Amino acid sequence: MNKLKIRKTTLVAIVIIAISFVGFKFLGGLKQEPKKDSGKAKIVKVDVINIKNENIKADIAVNGRLNSKYKIDVFTEVTGRLLSSNKSFKEGTKFNKGEVLLRLDDSNYRMTLNATRSSFHSLLTKLLAEIKLEYPNDFNLWENYITNFNPEQNIKELPKVSNKKEKSYLVSKNIYTQYFSIKAQEEQIKKYTIIAPFTGVIDNGNLNANTIIRAGQKLAEFINPNIFELEVGVSLAEISKIELYDKVILSSSDISGQWEGTIKRIGESIDDKTMTFKIYIEVNSKKLFEGMYLKGIVSSFIIDSVSKIPSNLIYNGKTVYTVNDSLLHFQKIQIIHEADNYSLVRGLAENAQIINHSVANAYEGMKITLN
Repeated sequence: MNKLKIRKTTLVAIVIIAISFVGFKFLGGLKQEPKKDSGKAKIVKVDVINIKNENIKADIAVNGRLNSKYKIDVFTEVTGRLLSSNKSFKEGTKFNKGEVLLRLDDSNYRMTLNATRSSFHSLLTKLLAEIKLEYPNDFNLWENYITNFNPEQNIKELPKVSNKKEKSYLVSKNIYTQYFSIKAQEEQIKKYTIIAPFTGVIDNGNLNANTIIRAGQKLAEFINPNIFELEVGVSLAEISKIELYDKVILSSSDISGQWEGTIKRIGESIDDKTMTFKIYIEVNSKKLFEGMYLKGIVSSFIIDSVSKIPSNLIYNGKTVYTVNDSLLHFQKIQIIHEADNYSLVRGLAENAQIINHSVANAYEGMKITLN
């Protein structure tokens, strides 16, 4: 009986295993067979530029902002009340060279100065009798000086004295001390009036008559609106190609026209921040304005056996994509000169083809076809 049960159990197990094996094979047959790789890589269509190696004129491009060449800050060295005048001291007001920019009330100081001159005149008059007695040879000189003395006018130079004893006498009477003190006061009173040192306009200024001005107060800027300097940077490789008084063609992206400038100054050291030499270009025009942004061509020169290509086709500063036998290649190049939107390079064969745009996921040997 036990043997019979064992046989039945064994038979059932064999049947179960057989059914499982057949089911596994059947289900496996239902899975889709994976697609086989055709072995064909994707072919990318590109546009190319045919390279020519030739002698090319290179330009040194520069840019910067205009600053008025003649520009001063207007300060006062004295305190006083601003007097009214024919021209207002406000932004945009034009003054010619030699015109009064502003005048402060100097009446109190002037009366003090006149009083000091009068005292000096009185002192000289008292000495005249003694000079006639002790130094008769110079009496006429001093008499004429005193006769023509006007306390309301600038003091004139004292008579020349050759006699050492007479000079010592004048020193003992403090004649020279008072004379130079008056001359200093006369210089001081000039500071109540500010004269235009050149023809220009008021900038950043707005004063009304009767305003009290304090000594040391900045009142405005005074600029020449027609003569400008453009400060630009030039690299170490390019500075040797630039000379003083070279002409520069300038233009603006904001207004039409071109202007001719002249290099008036060249820096002798490299700027630490930009690693360039500073050059200063003078340009004159009534169409230009302080703070305008200008670009220009400083100089032109010939470079032998180079290729001219757009700068945006250079990758990592040294590589371009070329096409050879329908395959993409990385070609190393040497940049000889860079301008705003192009570069002059060496390292490309004559008639070589470089790809004229970026290629996504580019790699060496990528299959290429031309548009």
